[in-house]
Amino acid sequence: MAETYFSDFGLLWYLEELRREEFWKFKEHLRQEPLKFDLKPIPWAELKRASKGELASLLEKHYPGTQAWELTLGLFLQLNRKDLWRKAKEEMRSKLNPYRNLMKDKFQLVWEKESCLPVPESFYRETVSNEWISVHVLFTGEEDGPHTLVLHGPEGRGKTTFLRRVMLEWALGNFLRDRFTYVFFLNVLELNGLQETSLEELLSGDWPASPGALGDVLSEPDRVLFLLDGFDELRFDLELQADLCGDWRQRRPPAVVLGSLLQKAMLPECSLLLALGTVGIRRYYPLLRSPRHMQLPGFSEQHRKQYISHFFRERDDALRVSSFVRDIPSLFAMCESPLVCWLVCTCLRWQLERGESLHVGPSTTTSLQLFFLVSALQVGSRASPPLPAPARVRLQSLCRLAAEATWTQASVFREEDLRRHGLAVPDTRVWVGTHCLRPSGDAYVFSHASLRDFCAALFYLLRQPEDPPQPGVGSVSQVIRASLGYDHSHLSRLGVFLFGVCSGRISQVLETYFGMPPTSELKAEILGCIRSMSQGEPDSALCFQKLFHGLFEIQEREFATQVMDFFTEVMVYMDSLEQLVLATHSLKNCREVRQLHVCVENIFGAPAEEGSEELSCWKEFCSALGTRTSLRVLDLDNCKLNEACLSVLWNALAQPTCKLHSLACNFLSHFGNGVTFWDAVLGRPHLRYLNLYHTTIAPFGVTYMCEMLKQQTCHVDVLILTKCDIKSDKCQHLGEVLTCNNRLKCLSLGENPLNNEGVIELCESLKHPQCLLRTLALNFCCITAVSCEYIAQALLCNKTLSLLDLGSNMLEDKGVAALCEALKHPDCTLQELWLAGCYLTPGCCEDIATAVLCNANLRTVKLGKNDIRDSGVRRLCQALRHRSCQLQHLSLEMCQLTGACVEDLAPVLTSCKTLQSLNLDGIALDCDGAVLLCEALAHPDCGLRMLGIVVQLWLLPRQVLRKWNQWWVFTVDSDAHVLRRRPEPTESSQCKSLQGVWKKDQHFRRLSEKNKFLRDPTQKGVVAPVFRFTSGNSGPAAEPPAAL
Repeated sequence: MAETYFSDFGLLWYLEELRREEFWKFKEHLRQEPLKFDLKPIPWAELKRASKGELASLLEKHYPGTQAWELTLGLFLQLNRKDLWRKAKEEMRSKLNPYRNLMKDKFQLVWEKESCLPVPESFYRETVSNEWISVHVLFTGEEDGPHTLVLHGPEGRGKTTFLRRVMLEWALGNFLRDRFTYVFFLNVLELNGLQETSLEELLSGDWPASPGALGDVLSEPDRVLFLLDGFDELRFDLELQADLCGDWRQRRPPAVVLGSLLQKAMLPECSLLLALGTVGIRRYYPLLRSPRHMQLPGFSEQHRKQYISHFFRERDDALRVSSFVRDIPSLFAMCESPLVCWLVCTCLRWQLERGESLHVGPSTTTSLQLFFLVSALQVGSRASPPLPAPARVRLQSLCRLAAEATWTQASVFREEDLRRHGLAVPDTRVWVGTHCLRPSGDAYVFSHASLRDFCAALFYLLRQPEDPPQPGVGSVSQVIRASLGYDHSHLSRLGVFLFGVCSGRISQVLETYFGMPPTSELKAEILGCIRSMSQGEPDSALCFQKLFHGLFEIQEREFATQVMDFFTEVMVYMDSLEQLVLATHSLKNCREVRQLHVCVENIFGAPAEEGSEELSCWKEFCSALGTRTSLRVLDLDNCKLNEACLSVLWNALAQPTCKLHSLACNFLSHFGNGVTFWDAVLGRPHLRYLNLYHTTIAPFGVTYMCEMLKQQTCHVDVLILTKCDIKSDKCQHLGEVLTCNNRLKCLSLGENPLNNEGVIELCESLKHPQCLLRTLALNFCCITAVSCEYIAQALLCNKTLSLLDLGSNMLEDKGVAALCEALKHPDCTLQELWLAGCYLTPGCCEDIATAVLCNANLRTVKLGKNDIRDSGVRRLCQALRHRSCQLQHLSLEMCQLTGACVEDLAPVLTSCKTLQSLNLDGIALDCDGAVLLCEALAHPDCGLRMLGIVVQLWLLPRQVLRKWNQWWVFTVDSDAHVLRRRPEPTESSQCKSLQGVWKKDQHFRRLSEKNKFLRDPTQKGVVAPVFRFTSGNSGPAAEPPAAL
């Protein structure tokens, strides 16, 4: 390639441009320049007398390929002829990289024809200057290796425009020119409908040379950048580490090709720049390898004003529109989106052209889309509403096309597609002229996906009972279920618009302009569908964030109240100002809500922001929260709030209308000493349950809290202070609470560094006759056997304590021996002792067995995650077989057990009449042990109701499996996988299969609702045919926890 380039390039032309003295200096420099490249100089005798033509030949002879050109370029700079150097470099690039020229022409045309920004390019560069610099620094910085950068933002924010501009600037040689030799733009939307393809095929469409030349390009993948767009419209899913392919020439399903590129199984040294919207960020971000993240901020207030001034060439028009938009705060805020800003300006320009006064509808996405559509149909017409019949027919045809396109995810329409839906050439010309459709080659596309989905929603509103069915288009119920579910659906945006077009205002506009009485059944269909979903219908878990968006679009309080009355439990996740606004709007319409779960992230900065829009919206949200008289449970989980926000929230909870019974503030940031919180909350007469798990409390805050807890106005009976960074020096204050507040029944101090000193202080209070505590958790409190002597004394004195959790402390056998001395005493009333992870050995089992036999009150013992082994189980079983044993629940998970211990356990299952649950999770069960256990479980004298275990069913003989199935069924209980005894025959109808239980128990959904990347609850690690039960205790619940 280099040789043909040299001859075609015409070096002689550049030498002819040198003046006489410059040509002579060129020769003199040429005597030394080759030495820098380890080349032999041309003999001076030949060089001295050579003409310009002869010198060009000498250069070609002595320095073949690109060597001559590298020498010449350097000499041009030494002669200060940068003009020749610059021109030659550009021509050289064009000769060697015709692809760059092709991309320059293509994307220059795209920029001019398809951009929604009819403004100077200097303005666009200003709006994205910070992001432009960030991209440049990332890809050209000192950090080596390939990079993956995700450009994130809501739809209409300008992600596609940004990628197109990157491509154009690279092709022009203005951006990343020296970093990447080749940049490829891939719209992954084009993969829809393909059965198989390869990366080579995808790149060949824009490749000017033979496909074989791609091998040379991709042989240096570190010099290649891929720009990827269109993820939100993909019809297929991508899976992590699933069937990846490393060969870019190999034809595979599109999901494999794209997934391999994203996960760097294919061309791992290349760099990626992706545009991901709200949907794409959840679906595809987890697939990426070490991604960086950059969010497009949209138009600032200054940019919005500048955009309007550029859009309207007449200064008076620009000032008039700018003033009009700014006078409507909600509309001005929506114009942060470049797409919305363009849409509003376009409609207002049409109004000015018709000589009308400026007006818009309510500031919702649905209203703006309708405003745009009606304005588009009025272009060129000065007739008053209703619009002529052809306009109505034209709209219905467009809506039919949009409905089919949304359901089938079609994006490109040929003329035959348009004709099939009644759009003739003149109709198409109208829609193109009003920017609703735009040409794409010899076909057409909607100008934006949101406009397509809005028209699809209108299809449902405008259709009449006598209309023929639309093939491929689903029902309203299907749209609502898909759009409000947790799983990604291409119908999500359609569902939001379906809510919006139900509003009376939308119907009134349609009837006014088109003379079409819309169907009245749509709203009733939506209401009925949501009612069914609220009742726990299988496969109908509902995402409240999506529901809130729909209710905001309809802007009808009566309808919103009807919908929210279906729910007594509501989950709210907010990570943007928009979601805060939506949640506030819906919360105001909640009359029946009793439980509210809230998570707030990425909205508020650390310093107080008095007067900010975010804080104003938060005040509205808290005001609505504090006035919900039905609200009983508030769960604030992982809320990132600053001090100003917390102050607003505490004031709301202090209102007389707030009647909370239960309040959880888990992982709360900026809690400080919490004085305002204690004043607002602990004096509430209705509050019974308070959970501050993993919320750090300052030392003074702990002292102040204790003083408040001692007041007669405090009625809290369950207090969770797990992992609150409470030190041992505060245990004296906590102890005073135990003796002064006889209403406190449950206290969790787990995962705090109380040490032996702190626990000893608490034990003194536990011995006090005024202490009526029932449950105490001291797990992970850095205590040793030293504390056990004092705890034992407290157990003998305290007559109310029924549950004690000492798990994950280094008590060892010595400490347990001291505890058991107290447990052996008949006056000890403790019922549950949790000793998981306390560094115990088989030696402790003798003391535990004796305690179990001596104390009929002791019903639950947890010994999981200790080195109990088979020998320890043997001693425990001796006690369990004794007639006086009253133990009901025993946990031995992860205790280094083998199948040999089943010989001791099996007789216990048939002889111990009180044992109801046994946890053997982690036991190394062989075939013989499994058979023996099955036989014991199937025995009619076995009273066990619940067994935690892993069973490999293929090890069991068929006759044993038959007995197993007769007496036991695998089911689910509180996020645990357990074997339960089959119910009595009269209850057999209630017995569900594994699959049925997972689908029915939709509450598992809410555990991960606030997560950005949601998992299907049917994929909770259960792989048949393995039965598994895992017991997990994150801390005491509101009431004493169940045994397992």
